[in-house]
Amino acid sequence: MSLMASGFNGQKFTFNGYLPIEPNERAKAIRLLEQRAYAEDTTQIFIEAPYRNAKLIADLVKTCCPQTKLCIASAITCEEESIVTKPIKEWNKQTPEVGKIPAIFLIYKG
Repeated sequence: MSLMASGFNGQKFTFNGYLPIEPNERAKAIRLLEQRAYAEDTTQIFIEAPYRNAKLIADLVKTCCPQTKLCIASAITCEEESIVTKPIKEWNKQTPEVGKIPAIFLIYKG
């Protein structure tokens, strides 16, 4: 559902599971996923433990190129469901408060 609602490429996507916890390794992984999104025209999908959502969002905003698109899909199928897609430069202006609820993160070329 998050892929469909994101507006990203639904024909070519990769689910990557959890990203590394260690900051340098996580930044490397984010850069690699972003490169793959551009080079392979694939949507890159990953998840995080809910209590680390804020840290992941901060790392994505800090690491990704401003034009790269990020979709944050949280609380899917719940009353408070939210699926929002914006370029990183827009997320940078107002970082969302996802809180400690289950979320799925997707990046795609800008």
